[in-house]
Amino acid sequence: MLVATLLALVLTARALATECPASCDCGAGEGGAEREYICRQEGVVYQVNGLPNSFAKIHCESTNIDWTTIPFFPYSSNGTLESLTLSNCQLPSTFASVLANLGANDVRALTLTGAAGELGAEHVKGLRAVENIMMIYADDQTRIPYDVFAALPALKDFRIRGARLQLEENGGDNGPSAHPALRSVELASSGIADVPPGAFMRIKHVKKLYLWGNKIENFTSESFRGLDNLDTLDFTGNPVSSLPSRAFTAAPRLRSLTLVATRLAHVPTDAFEGLKELEEILFKFGRGSVKFSPRALASLPALKKLTFDRTPLDALPHDLLDGSTALEELTIKSTGLKTLPDGLFKTQQRIQKMDLSGNLIKKLESKIFWPLKGMKELILDENNIEEFPTQLFSGLENLTSVTANRNGLKYIADDAFQGATSLEFLSLNDNQLTLKAKDGPTNEYLDLDEPSPFQTLVNLKELHLQGNAISDIFSDWKWRLITNLRKLDLSRNNFTYLSKADLQFLAYNLEIDLRQNYITTIDVQPYIAGLPEDEGPKEKTNSVMLLDNNPFRCDCEIYMFIRRLHGAKRLTAEPKLDIGNARCASPPSFSGELVKDVSSSALTCSLRPQDCPANCTCDFRPATLSLELDCDAEPSKYPDPENHGLRTTKLRLRSIQSLTLPPHVVSLNLGGIGLTESPLLNLQDIKDLDVDLSGNLLTAAPVELLQANLTLRLARNPFACDCSHFDDVLLLQHYKFNIFDADNVTCSGGGSPWHMNAARLCDVRRATIIGGTLAALGIIAAFVAVFSYRYILEIKVYLFNRGWCQSLITEDELDKDAEYDAFVSFSEKDAKWVSEELLPKLEGAPNNFKLCVHYRDWVLGDMIPAQIARSVEQSRRTIVVLSENFLKSTWAQLEFRAANIRAQRERRARVLVIILGEVPDCEEMDAELRAYLSTNTYLKWGDRLFWERLKYAMPHKRRGQLNEVYVADKLKRGGLDARLNANGKIVNDAAQQRF
Repeated sequence: MLVATLLALVLTARALATECPASCDCGAGEGGAEREYICRQEGVVYQVNGLPNSFAKIHCESTNIDWTTIPFFPYSSNGTLESLTLSNCQLPSTFASVLANLGANDVRALTLTGAAGELGAEHVKGLRAVENIMMIYADDQTRIPYDVFAALPALKDFRIRGARLQLEENGGDNGPSAHPALRSVELASSGIADVPPGAFMRIKHVKKLYLWGNKIENFTSESFRGLDNLDTLDFTGNPVSSLPSRAFTAAPRLRSLTLVATRLAHVPTDAFEGLKELEEILFKFGRGSVKFSPRALASLPALKKLTFDRTPLDALPHDLLDGSTALEELTIKSTGLKTLPDGLFKTQQRIQKMDLSGNLIKKLESKIFWPLKGMKELILDENNIEEFPTQLFSGLENLTSVTANRNGLKYIADDAFQGATSLEFLSLNDNQLTLKAKDGPTNEYLDLDEPSPFQTLVNLKELHLQGNAISDIFSDWKWRLITNLRKLDLSRNNFTYLSKADLQFLAYNLEIDLRQNYITTIDVQPYIAGLPEDEGPKEKTNSVMLLDNNPFRCDCEIYMFIRRLHGAKRLTAEPKLDIGNARCASPPSFSGELVKDVSSSALTCSLRPQDCPANCTCDFRPATLSLELDCDAEPSKYPDPENHGLRTTKLRLRSIQSLTLPPHVVSLNLGGIGLTESPLLNLQDIKDLDVDLSGNLLTAAPVELLQANLTLRLARNPFACDCSHFDDVLLLQHYKFNIFDADNVTCSGGGSPWHMNAARLCDVRRATIIGGTLAALGIIAAFVAVFSYRYILEIKVYLFNRGWCQSLITEDELDKDAEYDAFVSFSEKDAKWVSEELLPKLEGAPNNFKLCVHYRDWVLGDMIPAQIARSVEQSRRTIVVLSENFLKSTWAQLEFRAANIRAQRERRARVLVIILGEVPDCEEMDAELRAYLSTNTYLKWGDRLFWERLKYAMPHKRRGQLNEVYVADKLKRGGLDARLNANGKIVNDAAQQRF
């Protein structure tokens, strides 16, 4: 299987290689089925593409191509191609040789675009199947190639564009004529300026001649001599200004004449004389106003279609069409025509369609259309017609469609359409119609029985009246006088109100479009409760009334309409009311809301000012049949609701002293007016009353109102539910079922009064007092604890300095046998500060600390290290006076080290450091001292609390231990003046001086 596949691929590749010439690049064209070759010939590039056995196209980059050297392109197998196109190429010596290189022997259609050279018989030699030739951009062609026509027996259609042709009288010489097969010739945009007599004699069998886009200004009746078989002539785009007498008589069988974009200004009476078979004339895009002589288009017995489209016309003669009785379609469109002369259509009984749109016609005579018995469609759009006079369409029994949109139409006579019984479509959009009687009443009232001008149109299916000034629904639209009506378009009119009668459409499957009017109110017939089923509407009409985009006033006037939208039953036959997305335009409280979302119970209307008491607003609500009064204070006189078809009154007051209510008041709203106590009401004649006291400042239950068995609303009042008001709580609980909003009634603290045990409210109070006291004490204790923890050191210093709570801050038993309270370690150079500042303050009253200093208390003759060790061990503290001098004293630093070692061993704070002067540079300290200062606090001489903190850091003694006072007299220099000698022993210089 694999071998077979590979073999097939190899054979296919060889076949493709064989078909692709060496000088070409080959590939597939669009769709894959076409073949495409891009070839080069001595620097000239040309492209060949096509579909085998169908067509071939050759496009040359340059006209200089040698057809004798082009390779073989397999587009056919000795057959006939459907078409061959040469684009931008030099004409070959013969097309037969080119076809041979394409594998074909003939072609049916030949297209030459931008070909170089003039086409002659020699080029088509040997071709027998050519039926169509198209030459485009044929700039080299200067003559009609009659010899080509003669050489191609099958040629039917020849078209040339962009040539430079000159027509010759009688077709030039006496050369051969075209074969009878040639039926259509187009000589377009080829610069033809003159059509001499007999110019087309050698193509006498041609039926269609197209001369559009040339420069022909004049021609004679002899210009078309010999064209006995011509039926279509197109003069489009030629500057012809006038038609000669008997202009086309030489072409007696002419059926269609096109005069588009010409400069035609005059058509004489006999211009079309002799054209007994002429069926269609088209005047379009005229470049100037055309004047027709009397009977210019008369006596054309075969004329069926006549068109004047955007060609300016002067006034038409009344006999223009006399005798042209076969006319079926007449278009006079956008010509500026102002009048239709009387009698213009007197012989036109066969016209079926007439288009008179886009003109300036202002008036139509009553009888103008009477002769048009066969007319089916009439278009009068975009004129200035103001009136359809009496019997305008009388007798037009075949008329089915009339449009007169965008006119100034204001009035239609009652009998204007009388007799047009077949009319099915009528469109009168964007006019100024009211459809009211011209000489009728001037007020806006329209009798329900008055019909519209369309009452006799029993077969009318669509009536389009949008964009007019209509404000009334006419009886014939509703009472089935128009039995077949399916669409009634009244959108964009002046409807403001629809009555009950306006909705009584009996027609079936009718769409009534009332969108984009000014409808504010729709009055709907209410359903009668208890009405037997057989008394209601028997069937649905399946009709619909479209009401979107109207500015509805959402008040009580549309109450039944809203209910109908929400599914209320119908009493009479009505169309379905489709409100779409219409929105309320007023009152402000509903503005912008979708009408379909409005609740009928929310709709109200206001009473007339004269019926409403002063300082009140008065509304009535159909949903409850209630009159609603909102007053600043009690009105002096209440309006009677029965006078307005209502039953009850609901009163809202903004302030109250005392109040006497009439029996018809069923609701009293005193909510949110700041009441602090229950209002005084005279309820003598009141049987049923709903009193709203919600949102006030009531702290006590309204006793009298509760006991009167009224319905109360008491939510959002700060009722006191405490020991002092337990009787109010009992009363509320007793009358709970008289309180409409009981579930929302709360105490001032937010709790519910319904589940309280009123008898135990005072227990709760006592418990609350005790609990509150304990809670306060707890808070105070917590505060004291937090404060003490944060400021414990300051507190202890404060107590110690005042001798308070000494038992809480005494030293423990560990130091009870120590001889000294503190050993003072200092440099000899700082001795003056020690003796004059430190010792007097600490050893004096009331502190009486016992201090050890080397110059006073050390034993004479002992080794200094031993003295240091003994002093540290026999002292509860070691005070280090740290200064620049201290750092320079070896013995002083040794004293610090001994004290620090003891403190670390016992894990107690033994060392007190006093900074004397500036804090020494850390770089000058040894590692041990630097480490100590970085992890422990110290005192600095000169601080505000220096002495208090120092005293607190000293050992604490009970007051009983302070009786022994240390005598400071021994500090006198006369008793002891010790120093270290060179051997490290203490020497008393004072003793030596004394002896």
